[in-house]
Amino acid sequence: MKIHIGCGTNYLYEYTNADANPQFLSSNPEAKKIIEENGTTFENYYKTDFKNRPTLVVADVKAMVEDLPFDSESVEEVVMFHVLEHIPFYRQKAALSEINRVLKKGGSFIVAVPNTVETAKLLINAKTQEEEDWAIRLLYGTQRNEFSHHYMGFTELSLIKTLRKAGFHRFKEEVNINFYPAIHIRCFKKE
Repeated sequence: MKIHIGCGTNYLYEYTNADANPQFLSSNPEAKKIIEENGTTFENYYKTDFKNRPTLVVADVKAMVEDLPFDSESVEEVVMFHVLEHIPFYRQKAALSEINRVLKKGGSFIVAVPNTVETAKLLINAKTQEEEDWAIRLLYGTQRNEFSHHYMGFTELSLIKTLRKAGFHRFKEEVNINFYPAIHIRCFKKE
C-alpha cells in the first residue's frame, strides 16, 4: 500500500489519499467527477498554477497525520507534500512517529516543504505588490482555514535534521516538482 497524506486538491492515483479536512470521501458518488478533475499522477502532481487550482478536496480517508488509520508496518511508501510546515513544532514529533509506525521497514517517505531561504529571496527581490503577496503567501500559507497556516519554515539541513531525529535515514534530494521554491527529500525507515 502507498499513502498520500494531506492530499488537498491533488488526488493521487495509485495511492490511498488521506486528508484532515476533505469535503468529500471518494466513496461518495459526487466525488467521481471531482476526482476526474483533481486526479493526477506523481509525475504530473502540480499540473496547474495556484490561480487555476481546483478548490474541492476529495480523500479516500479522513485522518490527521498524528492518527493514521493504517496498521503498523503496512505501508511501503508515504508521500506528504507541503504538510509538515502546517504542523506546529510541538506536534511534529508525533506526526513523524506515526508515519514511521505505518511504514514497513525500509519503506520510503517522500516529503516536500517550501524552501524558506529561496522564498525569502523572492520576497526581498519582489518588484510588484503581486510578487510580494505571493512570497508572503508561500511563507505563511493561505490562512483560509485552520489547516492552511504555515507554522514552520525549513531549509534542506533543518528538514533532514528533523527527519533524522524522527528515525529516518538515507536522505536523497528529489527534483522540485513545484512551480515555486521547495525542498523534496526521499528518506527511509530503518530496517
